[in-house]
Amino acid sequence: MKKKEKAKKKLRWRDRISLRGALILTTLVCLICGIAACMLEVSCLNRLNNSIYDTYVHVYLPESKEECYYMENGLFIRLEKNLPQYYEDPETGELYPLEETNPSQFIPNDYLRFFWLNSGLIQLLACFLTAGVFFFLDAAWFYRWKLKKPLSVLNDAAEKIGNNDLDFQIEQTSADELGRLCGSFETMRGSLEENNKAMWRAVEERRRLNAAFAHDLRTPLTVLQGYSDYLLEGLPAGKVDPKKAEATVSTMKQNLVRLQQYVESMHSVQKLEELSSKPAGISFSALCAQLQETAEILRGKDGFSFTASGEGSLLLDQELFFRVFENLMSNAGRYAKSTVLLSLTKQGDTLSLCVADDGPGFPPEALKRATDPYYRGEKSATAESTPHFGLGLTICKTLCEKHGGSLTLQNRKSGGASVTAAFQIEKAD
Repeated sequence: MKKKEKAKKKLRWRDRISLRGALILTTLVCLICGIAACMLEVSCLNRLNNSIYDTYVHVYLPESKEECYYMENGLFIRLEKNLPQYYEDPETGELYPLEETNPSQFIPNDYLRFFWLNSGLIQLLACFLTAGVFFFLDAAWFYRWKLKKPLSVLNDAAEKIGNNDLDFQIEQTSADELGRLCGSFETMRGSLEENNKAMWRAVEERRRLNAAFAHDLRTPLTVLQGYSDYLLEGLPAGKVDPKKAEATVSTMKQNLVRLQQYVESMHSVQKLEELSSKPAGISFSALCAQLQETAEILRGKDGFSFTASGEGSLLLDQELFFRVFENLMSNAGRYAKSTVLLSLTKQGDTLSLCVADDGPGFPPEALKRATDPYYRGEKSATAESTPHFGLGLTICKTLCEKHGGSLTLQNRKSGGASVTAAFQIEKAD
């Protein structure tokens, strides 16, 4: 909200005014200018009309003066004035009675005569045309000021979104209604972009998962196919020793069990995608007690060390948290020489669980790929004695992300591996 307020303050006043205010302003300005223009036109046309009259029409003034009286302050005042009674033809000097003569006959040019005779209608038409011009100017001004740029921005954005091109930003051109609409379009575009990225990541993750699953299925399937061919060829001919046949069938059964376990692991990973975090309130001290109790069951009292830093209450999905913890403990116990190191830290809105061991640590490739599904980079004797599918860290990473956190892998300077699971939490009321 603060960023939006700062951005609004940076806009010029003309970009902060609303559509209604802009329309009222442009209309008032154009109305005042239009009225002034009409008044100026009428004044100019009247002057031109009078100029034509004064130029071509001559009034004959007789020498006799007419007396008239008017009263002022109770006294009669006598006034003498010349009253025109005739028009005078400037060429012939002939006089024409004022009441019986149309002065337009003395105006020689047809267009001047037409203008003088129709000056009132011309003034009215000129005012109508001026009003139309200023109405058009008002519309054009308002369109260029308030509509042209945001409509162009929205049209381009809609076209790009329609073409599934979301790699752009929509500029909020103003703080008015259309500017806010541009902001809403940008919010929608950002949401669509995030959803598309999330969908693409999910598709990529599913593709990698299926590829890894198919790759790991090849070995047991190849073994089963080889042994089945061996039995189909040998049994009818009686070339297979009963003990050898029993051993072959036993190996085939082990590989079938292995296939079943692969399918179940694949199903469990897919179910993680539908899992959602359901935080509940718990005190930090109670969480530490449960963590220590679970660690004792998994490693025994002398198989781990535990440190904690934090206090108060928090909101946490405990089932999800302990599932991550158990997976990390299982991985650490597989490689630890003697001790697994546990630490739990609550800082701000983040809860960090660090599980470390004093084993050989992560190989360089494993630091990059250990969270990939079905990744098993180790070839040590310990690893061979405790076979696994390479899904532990994958599950931990997915669960951490479901809780708004992350999973970080690194090697300790003193030797051994360290995995930190971060969870986004909130303080419980």
